[in-house]
Amino acid sequence: MPSRTGVRRNYRIASIAVLALIAGCSTPAKKAPPTPPPPVVPTIKPLPPMGAVEEMSIPEVGDDGEYLTPNRGVTANTALWHVRMALNVAALSCHGVHEPARIQYNQILHVHEAALREANAAVDRNYLAAYGTGGLKARELLNTVVYNFFALPPVTKSFCPVAIEVGTKILAMPSSQLLAYAPEALTALEKPFQDFYQAYADYLRRLAEWQSRFGGTVTVVVSPTPLPPPPMAPREVTPGFTPNGAPMTPPSAMMPGAPVRVEVPTFPLTPMRETFVPVK
Repeated sequence: MPSRTGVRRNYRIASIAVLALIAGCSTPAKKAPPTPPPPVVPTIKPLPPMGAVEEMSIPEVGDDGEYLTPNRGVTANTALWHVRMALNVAALSCHGVHEPARIQYNQILHVHEAALREANAAVDRNYLAAYGTGGLKARELLNTVVYNFFALPPVTKSFCPVAIEVGTKILAMPSSQLLAYAPEALTALEKPFQDFYQAYADYLRRLAEWQSRFGGTVTVVVSPTPLPPPPMAPREVTPGFTPNGAPMTPPSAMMPGAPVRVEVPTFPLTPMRETFVPVK
């Protein structure tokens, strides 16, 4: 029979073993930390500038780096007439703080009436020399293109203050200086549109980069469907020009509805007629 001392020793050994076994069972095995999710990179789809629509067509760029517009390569008289049309568009489109555009336009028609009439006669001669009896149709086509160009809705906000600045300068100068100032004025009036086309082309590039982040094959384009080059105004002719020695009939004096045949480039058009804006 074992002694009492041996029994106590065996009991203590057994107790320690049991405690060790319990401790070993109660300690959980360490697990590897979970893999963190990939970082979320915010992506914001680029939007067209100035509230323009998506997939809008813009002109192509010419050899001089400028976008092709109906104002390129025009004579001084044609430039003055395009300035007049641009200010007419401003008178119709610029409201609120830009209301002076309407008042200025009517004042310009009165103050510079003779100079504008002479420019109109010169432009008539140019179209008659270039297109003969089709001059009226050719001029009306280009006039419509010019009106639509200056009436592009996204550019109105930036165009109106420029139109007011140009109108202020025109009212402050004598009519004898108007023709010389016309090319400079036309360049200033066109700049907001050149800037818009450049911003839209940049938007298309940024859109392509955004799309490429999702693994797509992207081709960067300057314009979804580039606009064809607009028709160009004819060159200047002398006041005494007569076609084939026949008396000259200005296109603006031709009978309405007379059949004419004229070869001019086509261009997407939204009909717009010049409008005199009465002062309220």
